[in-house]
Amino acid sequence: MMHWWKHFVKKMKKNRGTKLSNEPKLFSQEGTMSGMKIEQYKKRFMECTAVYAVQEICAHDGLIWTMKFSADGQYLASGGEDRIVCIWRKESRVLGRTNLSSTSVVIPERIFHIEEQPLKKFHGHAGDVLDVAWSTTNHILSSSMDKTVRIWHVDSDKCLGVFYHSNYVTCVQFNPVDNNYFISGSIDGKVRIWGVHDRRVVDWANVQDVVTAVCYQPNGKGFIVGSVSGNCHFYEKSGNEILLNAKIDIRGQKKSSGNKITGIQFLKNESQRVMITSEDSKIRILDGLEVVHIYRGLPKSKTQMSASFTSSGRHIISVGENCHIYVWNYDELYIQTSKQAKSVRSCEHFFFQGVSVALPWSGVDTELDSSACASFQSRLQTHDHLEASLRVWDSERFSLANWFSMDGSSRSSITWPEEKLPLWDLPPAEHDCQPFNNHSDHLQPPQLHKHNSHGSRILSTTWGLVILTAGWDGMIRTFHNYGLPVRI
Repeated sequence: MMHWWKHFVKKMKKNRGTKLSNEPKLFSQEGTMSGMKIEQYKKRFMECTAVYAVQEICAHDGLIWTMKFSADGQYLASGGEDRIVCIWRKESRVLGRTNLSSTSVVIPERIFHIEEQPLKKFHGHAGDVLDVAWSTTNHILSSSMDKTVRIWHVDSDKCLGVFYHSNYVTCVQFNPVDNNYFISGSIDGKVRIWGVHDRRVVDWANVQDVVTAVCYQPNGKGFIVGSVSGNCHFYEKSGNEILLNAKIDIRGQKKSSGNKITGIQFLKNESQRVMITSEDSKIRILDGLEVVHIYRGLPKSKTQMSASFTSSGRHIISVGENCHIYVWNYDELYIQTSKQAKSVRSCEHFFFQGVSVALPWSGVDTELDSSACASFQSRLQTHDHLEASLRVWDSERFSLANWFSMDGSSRSSITWPEEKLPLWDLPPAEHDCQPFNNHSDHLQPPQLHKHNSHGSRILSTTWGLVILTAGWDGMIRTFHNYGLPVRI
């Protein structure tokens, strides 16, 4: 087991050896944004049409292994080779004047921003920090190669507890229902459930393989364990016992090397639908124990190192070993109606050398929403080509419920009347956009909300998407999409 881990670390550090100094200076000046080259693979529509490199933060000395947002999206935790856990605070920043806006690009007045200096720097680990996890009360767990898990809080400068293991601790997560418990996975082949207040193991299971990923069910009653050999173990809590319900090999009948499970995430509040990433370049969606959808990386893309659902659940953000950041469409209705598992390669992606982690911002900010509304209102009041702009958006408009299908077998019409747009049953926001003029029914800028006659809101999720990356060079970078969808 130790041999495998040393080989894995050696491979990561070998990749890091690639010179990063040849990258263009995308983050050269404060307050400026540089456009990224976004490519698509087998898509009929581009959603991320104007992605900008916005922020670059010198976060750690060396490789960043892990990065996670708090439940409310207001804080970011990161950890890596320098053995330090950093907590960053999210804010919004006035961008100032910019000439980047165009018919299909809208830049808001205020944008997502991470404070340049960490709110906290937690010291105490004697080895690389491999994983971090948040509770709903803003406690943070950090697992390390020093064979410990430590617990912290954003309002405290001290370590609140240490939990000792017999070997490297690769992964950790709070119970989503009861934050007094958490689960840890180790390369000793064991998963342990810990009581936070008691600071002891209350239960454990032996998977007899290097544990590389763990994830609780949203109801906290069970969990999934991923291993280096590509096996997923499904456990349930029954009384005072942990029972192994099932064990599946994600490789199926094709046995091949390099299938380590690299990540597990349940869809929000869904105890049956789960996303599993692996070293064979695939992202699998499971419904219970059945694979219902497979996302494949670009040809020869190798490992999918991590993947996360966006806050809307409509897209998946992932990063591959080839340093490509991917944006995939996730369509729940399409998957439900599919009679068999479908393999999909259609995606949008961009490259940035040295990326080890990528994730979307998971929060909601009414201040940013209000700023976006103001930006669109200003555009509509002053734009000399208002009618042309409206016609462009109307011609490119299509149903989000069929967005995924356009890149699959269904080739539906791309122009949808207002009554056929999807309705999302969401609570009213504090700052909703009001109709701008008589044309407002035809202009629904993504990420903005408008109530219709049914009391629901129309929501689109690619405009304003923020992707954060962490790198082998210890940098955290942010990339923002301010482009509207266009037909290819």
